[in-house]
Amino acid sequence: RKGALNDFYPKFHCELNFIEQYWVAVKLLYRSSAQMTDMDAMECNMIACLDDSPLIQFQCHANQSVRFISAYSQGLSGSMAAWANRNQRYHGHQTLPPLMAEKAKAAYA
Repeated sequence: RKGALNDFYPKFHCELNFIEQYWVAVKLLYRSSAQMTDMDAMECNMIACLDDSPLIQFQCHANQSVRFISAYSQGLSGSMAAWANRNQRYHGHQTLPPLMAEKAKAAYA
Protein backbone atom coordinates (compact mmCIF):
# COMPACT_ATOMS: atom_id res chain seq x y z
CA ARG A 1 0.00 0.00 0.00
CA LYS A 2 1.17 3.51 -0.71
CA GLY A 3 2.70 5.17 2.33
CA ALA A 4 3.14 1.93 4.29
CA LEU A 5 6.43 1.30 6.09
CA ASN A 6 7.90 -2.18 6.45
CA ASP A 7 10.80 -3.26 8.62
CA PHE A 8 12.83 -6.15 7.23
CA TYR A 9 15.41 -7.72 9.53
CA PRO A 10 18.16 -10.07 8.34
CA LYS A 11 17.26 -13.68 9.09
CA PHE A 12 18.88 -15.06 12.26
CA HIS A 13 20.58 -11.79 13.14
CA CYS A 14 20.06 -11.89 16.92
CA GLU A 15 21.22 -8.36 17.72
CA LEU A 16 18.65 -6.91 15.33
CA ASN A 17 15.82 -9.21 16.36
CA PHE A 18 14.63 -8.26 19.82
CA ILE A 19 12.32 -11.29 19.96
CA GLU A 20 15.44 -13.50 19.96
CA GLN A 21 16.97 -11.47 22.79
CA TYR A 22 13.73 -11.80 24.76
CA TRP A 23 13.67 -15.57 24.21
CA VAL A 24 17.23 -15.83 25.52
CA ALA A 25 16.15 -14.10 28.74
CA VAL A 26 13.06 -16.31 29.10
CA LYS A 27 15.04 -19.51 28.44
CA LEU A 28 17.59 -18.48 31.08
CA LEU A 29 14.76 -17.99 33.57
CA TYR A 30 13.24 -21.35 32.59
CA ARG A 31 16.55 -23.20 32.93
CA SER A 32 17.13 -21.73 36.38
CA SER A 33 13.75 -23.07 37.60
CA ALA A 34 13.17 -26.59 38.92
CA GLN A 35 13.42 -29.37 36.34
CA MET A 36 10.25 -31.31 35.61
CA THR A 37 9.36 -34.45 33.68
CA ASP A 38 5.61 -33.91 33.28
CA MET A 39 4.71 -32.08 30.05
CA ASP A 40 1.79 -30.22 31.64
CA ALA A 41 4.04 -29.00 34.46
CA MET A 42 6.68 -27.92 31.91
CA GLU A 43 4.07 -25.97 29.98
CA CYS A 44 2.83 -24.25 33.14
CA ASN A 45 6.43 -23.47 34.11
CA MET A 46 7.17 -21.99 30.65
CA ILE A 47 4.05 -19.83 30.78
CA ALA A 48 5.06 -18.67 34.27
CA CYS A 49 8.53 -17.75 32.97
CA LEU A 50 6.99 -15.77 30.10
CA ASP A 51 4.72 -13.98 32.56
CA ASP A 52 7.58 -13.30 35.00
CA SER A 53 9.73 -11.61 32.37
CA PRO A 54 9.03 -7.89 32.83
CA LEU A 55 7.73 -5.72 30.01
CA ILE A 56 10.55 -3.21 30.57
CA GLN A 57 13.08 -5.93 29.67
CA PHE A 58 11.25 -6.57 26.39
CA GLN A 59 11.24 -2.82 25.67
CA CYS A 60 14.97 -2.56 26.44
CA HIS A 61 15.71 -5.34 23.94
CA ALA A 62 13.61 -3.53 21.31
CA ASN A 63 15.44 -0.24 21.94
CA GLN A 64 18.83 -1.96 21.75
CA SER A 65 17.87 -3.49 18.40
CA VAL A 66 16.85 -0.09 17.06
CA ARG A 67 20.19 1.39 18.17
CA PHE A 68 22.06 -1.41 16.35
CA ILE A 69 20.04 -0.72 13.20
CA SER A 70 20.90 2.97 13.53
CA ALA A 71 24.60 2.15 13.97
CA TYR A 72 24.64 -0.08 10.90
CA SER A 73 22.86 2.56 8.84
CA GLN A 74 25.67 4.99 9.78
CA GLY A 75 28.26 2.61 8.34
CA LEU A 76 29.55 0.90 11.48
CA SER A 77 30.70 -2.71 11.44
CA GLY A 78 29.40 -5.28 13.92
CA SER A 79 32.18 -4.77 16.47
CA MET A 80 31.99 -0.97 16.11
CA ALA A 81 28.21 -1.04 16.61
CA ALA A 82 28.58 -3.24 19.70
CA TRP A 83 31.24 -0.89 21.12
CA ALA A 84 29.14 2.20 20.44
CA ASN A 85 26.01 0.67 21.98
CA ARG A 86 27.90 -0.61 25.02
CA ASN A 87 29.89 2.58 25.64
CA GLN A 88 27.37 5.24 24.79
CA ARG A 89 26.15 7.43 27.61
CA TYR A 90 23.36 8.81 25.47
CA HIS A 91 20.20 6.75 25.88
CA GLY A 92 17.60 9.48 25.35
CA HIS A 93 16.56 8.41 21.88
CA GLN A 94 16.43 5.19 19.94
CA THR A 95 19.09 6.24 17.47
CA LEU A 96 22.82 6.33 17.82
CA PRO A 97 24.06 9.92 17.72
CA PRO A 98 26.46 10.63 14.82
CA LEU A 99 29.08 11.73 17.37
CA MET A 100 29.06 8.23 18.91
CA ALA A 101 29.42 6.69 15.46
CA GLU A 102 32.47 8.89 14.83
CA LYS A 103 33.97 7.90 18.20
CA ALA A 104 33.44 4.21 17.40
CA LYS A 105 35.12 4.59 14.01
CA ALA A 106 38.04 6.42 15.67
CA ALA A 107 38.36 3.73 18.35
CA TYR A 108 38.60 1.01 15.69
CA ALA A 109 40.77 2.93 13.24
